[in-house]
Amino acid sequence: MGQSLALAGWVGGGRRLTTTGQLLRGDARELVELLGTGGNEAGAGPLRGVQVQVQVQVLLAWAHLAGLVRTDGPWLGPGRDAARLREDPGALRDVLFAAVPRLEDSRCGWQSVRLHLEGSADFSTGLDVLWRRLGIGSLTEEEAARTVWEELTVHHHVEERQPAGLTTWKVVVARDVARALALYEAVGAVRFESGRIALTGYGRGRTLSGVRDDVAGPHRPGEALIHWP
Repeated sequence: MGQSLALAGWVGGGRRLTTTGQLLRGDARELVELLGTGGNEAGAGPLRGVQVQVQVQVLLAWAHLAGLVRTDGPWLGPGRDAARLREDPGALRDVLFAAVPRLEDSRCGWQSVRLHLEGSADFSTGLDVLWRRLGIGSLTEEEAARTVWEELTVHHHVEERQPAGLTTWKVVVARDVARALALYEAVGAVRFESGRIALTGYGRGRTLSGVRDDVAGPHRPGEALIHWP
């Protein structure tokens, strides 16, 4: 949440984008310096290289979906709800929580959305099943990934259809589940203890059902992407 507020503050009244909707190189470096060089909460030290790139790209997309920022042609500006959210941490937390499954609609979102098989569930549906399962009791990361995988592939033998030499869909889904849980941890909805994942008091009061919609809203069209040298 602190990074989201820092991003909104950095955008300020607006930042010019390139003709392809990317941040200008100087702005990208400035934003990475602001958001991507601090150590993580576990004390593992500063993030570097591609970790920083992915972290900041996801944060930009997350902020779009939450209403903190928006893109209008060649311009990255404050979202329509930015002023209110910056003054209301509780509301900011709620919209960031609700936006996690909607990253599926983002260029920086869940890779497993590409697992398009007739009759297969969306990744957000898998997250909903996972959330309800966590409401029963804690899970290991492996169990969480398997819960989503089984929901997405219940009617399909996916691994048998995948071309040889590619990262398996099961691995991709597990990565996406880990990323989603990290975002939920960032807003205090889940906690990691002794190798297990559990809902917090805040998380128990939330539901994932119905958080996605397929109507193009003011934060969906266009996302500013960082231009990497």
